[in-house]
Amino acid sequence: MADSSAAEQDVENVIRIMVATDNHLGYGEKDAVRGEDSFTAFEEILELAVAEDVDMILLGGDLFHDAVPSQNAMHKCIELLRRYTFGDKLVSLEIVSDQAQCFHNAVNQTVNYEDPNLNIAIPVFSIHGNHDDPSGFGRLSSLDLLSTSGLINYFGRWTDLTKLEISPILIRKGESQLALYGLSHIHDGRLARLFKDFKVTFERAGPGGDDASTADAAEDDWFHLMAVHQNRADRGPKNYLPEELLPDFLHLVVWGHEHDCRIEPELNAKKGFYVSQPGSSVPTSLSEGEAKKKHVGLLEIYKTKFKLKELPLQSVRPFVYDSIVLPDKAEELGLNEGDASTKVYKFARERVESMIEKAKAQLTGHPKQPVLPLIRLRLLYTDESCMFNTIRFSQMFSTRVANAQDVVLFSKLVKRAKGENVQLDKEAMRHALEAENATRMDELVERYFEETKTKNPLKLFHSKALAEMTYRLVECRDANAAENIVKFYTEKAVEHLMETMPNDENIDDELQNFRERFKHEDLLQMLDARGVKTKDESSVFASKDDANGSTAAATSRGRGTRGRGAARGRAAATSAATRAKPQLDASVNNSRSSGRQQTLLSSVRGARNGPSYVISDSDSD
Repeated sequence: MADSSAAEQDVENVIRIMVATDNHLGYGEKDAVRGEDSFTAFEEILELAVAEDVDMILLGGDLFHDAVPSQNAMHKCIELLRRYTFGDKLVSLEIVSDQAQCFHNAVNQTVNYEDPNLNIAIPVFSIHGNHDDPSGFGRLSSLDLLSTSGLINYFGRWTDLTKLEISPILIRKGESQLALYGLSHIHDGRLARLFKDFKVTFERAGPGGDDASTADAAEDDWFHLMAVHQNRADRGPKNYLPEELLPDFLHLVVWGHEHDCRIEPELNAKKGFYVSQPGSSVPTSLSEGEAKKKHVGLLEIYKTKFKLKELPLQSVRPFVYDSIVLPDKAEELGLNEGDASTKVYKFARERVESMIEKAKAQLTGHPKQPVLPLIRLRLLYTDESCMFNTIRFSQMFSTRVANAQDVVLFSKLVKRAKGENVQLDKEAMRHALEAENATRMDELVERYFEETKTKNPLKLFHSKALAEMTYRLVECRDANAAENIVKFYTEKAVEHLMETMPNDENIDDELQNFRERFKHEDLLQMLDARGVKTKDESSVFASKDDANGSTAAATSRGRGTRGRGAARGRAAATSAATRAKPQLDASVNNSRSSGRQQTLLSSVRGARNGPSYVISDSDSD
């Protein structure tokens, strides 16, 4: 845990900061029951800031729920900021860096409390998130409006997405010196590319850095605090910001965007800094993470030491979440003995009743806390006979809960038999690489599947189809190759399953029958019908291209092709499979029409993903 001695220091040398993220002002504002929740919680945060006599408020993004907030949301935000942050109190923070570079759209290019026309008692510093990022004509954010009006200090905004140069706001109070860094939200994929290409630089405060204005201070005297608004949880290699990419000279990172409250500072052992994730102040989805107790933090900084005090919010609406796996309750509820729907209905009603009672324990007595709780019971099922009308069920509690339309949520749980992972046949790969006639990438792929002794290396595709895809990606530079072929195979597989309608335990066998029945010639006929050159025509087109001095891509692009080339090399086979999977998932999702068809479609996807336990996409929260 961080050093706690900061609170014991002279108050004149301690920087006190109220820390909050993801306020989502305006969320559900048209809801007659929940419309005021976001504003009530935000007002409590401002009241705490006044009561704790903080020097400043730091917001980690998503102040508003919408990029273009309604007039009602903007009006209430301005009203609250004027009521609680304006006053005659003297601000004891001194900005020692170049303010013109720090604050975007500030009228006088200074922090708002130095504006002679304003009377600021508690300055608010904020970055933008993915909900209130710049958009529309002029690329303005709602924070630009608040900054121009002098209500907040908008920092950490990027203006050039080809490179990022992150400079700190240098703040001094007595013996304590704070370097405040901000990284407003950037699409995670774009940010990953910038880090990969070494296009992100941090300007470090102190003589060891580039800022000449701090040359009179020792490097170790600065406390480095950063606010970011990105995915923290690993959602894929390019869909989150790994903590390890941030510089190791930081002391504390305030992480916005993630809504589950993990406000207690967590040490990153590799980099040596702490990460605090305050979470949202209002639940915007009925998920498990949102059901955690909401907090804001009081951060006290003395030189390079800090203490973060957790302040629970008392005005947040009670929220109880529960998730039940019905197959685990089958014996207890007697679901295998008939009338499963009625038994699950009765079980759910009793469970919701107990959850409503449990929610009463979350009432704090705060005069503005809503009394009606949020209740979410998620039921994971495998047999559709367990389901019932959730809307009609929820109406039983219409006067006792705040979310009367969706108290219960059914989520499909597809259980697939465990199987052995298909391993690369290294001997077959060696023979394929040594083959004299394997001069192209698609020939290498086809040769490998001819040589391999692995049983059922492909569950859905024919090896010739994968070779055709590789040919079109590498040789023809057809960016839509994976999309077209995967879509075609998916449609045919679904048609086959809908015709045969196999039992759940026979789906894998039926997919194998489909693969053996489906001929490569059918794929070629489809490509020919769409006017797309196939692998078998390569020699004819190659001779024409050589004669004309043009590339194969000039004559081989199908309709809609963008002409971007796929990299040549042995990684192309992996590239084909990687690009195919998201297209398969999209096609499967768009094809859903019934519960039974959903099971079959999930099985088609499973042929690509392998054995696992999967919750269906119907859980939209």
